[in-house]
Amino acid sequence: MVALSRAELDSSLIFIAFFALFAALLTLRAVSAPHRLARPVTQEGVELIGTSLGALLATLLVTNELFPVLPVFIACMSIAALARYLLHRFSMPGILWLTGAGVGTLVTALWSGLFILDADLPGPLEAMAFVALGLMLLVMLAGQLAGIAREAVLTHERWRLPTATPAPITRSAAFQPKVSLQLPCYAEPPEVVIETMNRLAALDYDSYEVLVCDNNTQDEALWRPLEAHCARLNARLGTERFRFFHVAPLPGAKAGALNYLMDHMAQDAELIGVIDADYYARSDFLSRLAPFFADPQIGYVQTPHDYRGYQGNDYLTACYWEYMPTNKVDYPGISEYGGAFTIGTMCLLRTEALRKAGGWAEWCLTEDSEVSVRLRAVGYRGLYIGETFGRGLIPETFDDYKKQRFRWTAGPVQQLRRHWKLFLPAPFAPALPGWTKLLEIVRCIAPLQTLAGLVLGVASMVTMIVALAIGAMEPVEVPQIAGLLLVIGAATWWVRLVHRYRLSGCYNTEDMIRGEIARAALSYVVLVAGIAGLSSRPLAWRRTPKFAGLADDSPFAATMAETIAGGVSLVVAVACLVATGLIGSGVALLSFLGFAGLGLRFLCAPLLAALAIRESQPRKPARPAYVPRRPTPLPAEVRRTA
Repeated sequence: MVALSRAELDSSLIFIAFFALFAALLTLRAVSAPHRLARPVTQEGVELIGTSLGALLATLLVTNELFPVLPVFIACMSIAALARYLLHRFSMPGILWLTGAGVGTLVTALWSGLFILDADLPGPLEAMAFVALGLMLLVMLAGQLAGIAREAVLTHERWRLPTATPAPITRSAAFQPKVSLQLPCYAEPPEVVIETMNRLAALDYDSYEVLVCDNNTQDEALWRPLEAHCARLNARLGTERFRFFHVAPLPGAKAGALNYLMDHMAQDAELIGVIDADYYARSDFLSRLAPFFADPQIGYVQTPHDYRGYQGNDYLTACYWEYMPTNKVDYPGISEYGGAFTIGTMCLLRTEALRKAGGWAEWCLTEDSEVSVRLRAVGYRGLYIGETFGRGLIPETFDDYKKQRFRWTAGPVQQLRRHWKLFLPAPFAPALPGWTKLLEIVRCIAPLQTLAGLVLGVASMVTMIVALAIGAMEPVEVPQIAGLLLVIGAATWWVRLVHRYRLSGCYNTEDMIRGEIARAALSYVVLVAGIAGLSSRPLAWRRTPKFAGLADDSPFAATMAETIAGGVSLVVAVACLVATGLIGSGVALLSFLGFAGLGLRFLCAPLLAALAIRESQPRKPARPAYVPRRPTPLPAEVRRTA
C-alpha cells in the first residue's frame, strides 16, 4: 500500500514540477516591467487552462500515466480559479506560481513521509529523518509566505502602496518640510566627498541643510579640504547651508556620528536624510520624496542602493548585478507587505519618529535596518520606492566586498537577537503586523537557515554511512524520478532567475552569470557572519574604504577559508562516489551533486578575487596590429641603372 501510494504521488510530483515550469515561463512572458503586465486581462482563462493542460500533457509524455495525475490536476485548476476570484491583487501568472508552490509543498510532504517509511530505516535514523522533514517543511512554508512579498513585483498587478514618487514639490508649495541632510564620513578620499557635497548643493529644494561629520580621522589632509569646501559652497550659495564637524574621539562608528548630528541639527528640521560619503544624489531627491511625509504615519522612505562606475570592469559588473535584483525586485514587494526597512543611504526619516524611537543603535552593525524595527514598533510605517535617486561606489577589492556583506548579514541577526520579543505572536507583542514580523524573521534568519540545512545534511549523511557500515540498514534506493525532477527544477530556477535580472534592467546573459558567481562567492562569509551575529560580544564595525585599493597578490591568499571549504567539499563529493558500493548508487550520486555544488559555490570566491585582481592591474595599451610596409619606390635614376 505504501509503495502504491508513493508510486501514485510520483506522477503528481512530475506534474507539479511541469506546472511550476510553465507558470514561470508564463510569468516571464507576461510581466515586462515592475508593476505592469504586458498582456490583456482577457487572457487569464487561456493562461489557466494552457498551463494546466500543458503540464498534464508533458507528464503524460514522460510517465504515460493519466489517472494518478488527475486529482492533482483538478486540484491545481480549482485552487487557481478560486484564488483568481479571491486574490484581486495578483496576476494570473502569479496565482499559478503560488498554486504550484502550495500544492507542491503538500504533495512533497506526503511523498517524503511515505519514502521515509518505505526506506525501513533504523528507529533513531527514521526519527531524525522525520524531524528533518518537519523542519524542512516549516522553513519551506515560511519561505513561501515570505516569497509572496519578495516576489510581488513578479506576481502582483494591483498595489496598495505607491510604486512611484508623486509630483515634485515646487519651490512655492505650502508643504515643504525642512530637511537636515546628514553626511557621515571617516578617512574618505576628499575628492569623492567634495563631489557628493556638490551634488547636494545642486538640489532643487530650498528648505534644507547639509551637516558633514568627519569622525575620528587622524590625517588632517583628509578632512581639512572638506571643511574648506563647506565654506566655499556657503559663499557660493549666499547662505550657511553647509556645516562641518570634525569630532575625535567619537564612539559608535557611523551610528555615533549620526547621533552626534541629531544633537546639532536645525531645531525646525522635520526630516532627516542620510547620505553616504560616496553617493551622488539626483537633484530632485528631496522634491520627489518629501511629499510622502504629508501622511503623518510615514516614518521613513527608502530608495535603492545603486552604483556607478562599474561599466567596462568585469569584477565591478559582477558585484553590481549581484546587488540589483534584491534592490529592484525584492525590496518593493517587501515594502508592499509592510516590511520596508532603511538601508543606510538615500533615505529620509521623520525627525519626530526617530527621536521617539531612541535614535541610532551604536551596538548594531546595521544601524540602518535596525532603526526601522523600532520605528515600526512606535507606530510608524515605511515605504521603499524602487526608483534610483543616487549612485555610490562598489568596493574595489573582494576583501572589502566581503567586509560589506559581513556587516549586512551579521547585523540583522543581531537585530533579531535583541528585538525577538517584538516578533512574538500578537497577544504577546501586538505592536507589529503579522506580515512585518514574518518578513523580518525570515530576513534575519536566512544565513542561520542555510547553516542549519548544511549541518543537518552533513549529520544525516554521516549517520547513514555509519548505519550502513555496521549493517544497521540496507542501502536506500533513490526514486527514478529524482533525476527528472532535478532537471525540471533547474530549468524553472533559470527561467525565474532570468526574469528577476530582466526586471532589474539586465538583459545580458553573461552579466547574469557574473552576478550569480558574485552571489555564490559570498556564501562562506554569509555563513560566518550569521554565526558571528549570534554572539553577545560587540562586533567591530569595519567600514568599506572608498580609496581605489589594490587587491591581494593571490586570489587564494584573499580567500583561504573559502578555498579550503571548497576543496574539502569536493573531496567529500568524490568520497561519496567512491562509497557507491556501500551507500548505493542513487544516494552516492545525489550526495556527490550536493557536495560538489557546495564546493563550487565556495570556490567562486577565489574566482571573483582573481577577477578583482585582474581588473585592478593597470591596463596595457593594445599592441597595434602588424601592417606590412610597402617597399619604398626606387628613384628613377636608380631604376634606370638597375
